[in-house]
Amino acid sequence: MIVWSYGTVMRIIREEETLQEVEVRVGEKDLSAALNYPQLTGRIEPGEKVIMNTTAFELGLGSGGKHFVSARIGADGQPIIDAEAAQCGHIIKLRYTPFQHAVQTAEEGKIIAESLDMAEKALKQTPVIIGETHSMLPAFVLSIRYLSQREGEGKMPRICYIMSEGGALPLALSDHIRHLQSLGLLVGTITYGHTFGGQTECVNLYTALLAARFVWEADMIVIMPGPGIVGTGTALGFSGMEQVAIIETVHKLGGIPILIPRVSRADSRERHAGISHHTATVLRFVRNTPLLLNLEQNPELIAQIGEQSRHHTLILHDPLNREEWQAIEASYPGSLTTMGRTAEEDPAFFVHTYYAARLAQSQYEKREAVRKMDLFA
Repeated sequence: MIVWSYGTVMRIIREEETLQEVEVRVGEKDLSAALNYPQLTGRIEPGEKVIMNTTAFELGLGSGGKHFVSARIGADGQPIIDAEAAQCGHIIKLRYTPFQHAVQTAEEGKIIAESLDMAEKALKQTPVIIGETHSMLPAFVLSIRYLSQREGEGKMPRICYIMSEGGALPLALSDHIRHLQSLGLLVGTITYGHTFGGQTECVNLYTALLAARFVWEADMIVIMPGPGIVGTGTALGFSGMEQVAIIETVHKLGGIPILIPRVSRADSRERHAGISHHTATVLRFVRNTPLLLNLEQNPELIAQIGEQSRHHTLILHDPLNREEWQAIEASYPGSLTTMGRTAEEDPAFFVHTYYAARLAQSQYEKREAVRKMDLFA
């Protein structure tokens, strides 16, 4: 059941194009922080009355101690309607909930209205990097920047991010997206299913991949959830199981699935020690689907991964030194952490995003070399 609270906006703490953080007084209680998504409710001002969803806060869940603005109330007690917040298009996201809203989707245009026969091989061997956690995204993209500057003559590949449904549904919640776009490292963002707020909206994963290829002309596609994944400690009860369908879809559309394994030597939970049971389970369920997997040249990890499917290509990498990783994350305005741990505290997690980046970068450079040869043929 949803827990609602009524409050008054005292001041704007942070103002972004797609997100507002505000300070709200709830009754006679202390001031609290709340997040507002202008795409859903319009842009709020100090002094307005708001209705907030405080469920996660009351349950002590991982919302960062913040409420979420659900409606705005004027001085006359009536809801404030912001005409500018209304969306064009007629595809509804968050269907049959109080927050259903219409968006313009890529499927309504002509760019990806291809025949099924063409769609089956539409990705044309484009590397598609698949990960379980949102924290893998900046680590991977920053690694690509580092490699392109060091080995790729400074040319950054066009990277498009697709946000899956395994975590937060609003893309606006992600500070990493804002940071990466401010650095010019992402050419576009796509949200599909019930995720929303991407520069391109799509109905499903298949069309999201086609949009990355044809709308954003991506050299690489990264598919990972937003912040806030789910795990239960059971064999299959975790949101990362969505990677199974993603890997299979990428293969069916002619892309190269590159899975980033979830690896840690700092996680105290036995099921996540070394190669996480999440990664092991996903690999088991896609044993008949071709994919590329990158792993550190480490006897313990190799023993843990065990015998692999003949459809899976395992690529081993020499350990990354600390100085190189410091160069990778240099000048990033955000904080790179996984489960609250930094790269210094849990290097194994982050270096495996780098190994995936090395492979993806090599695939990109090979494609570029072939393209240049074709130009002079």
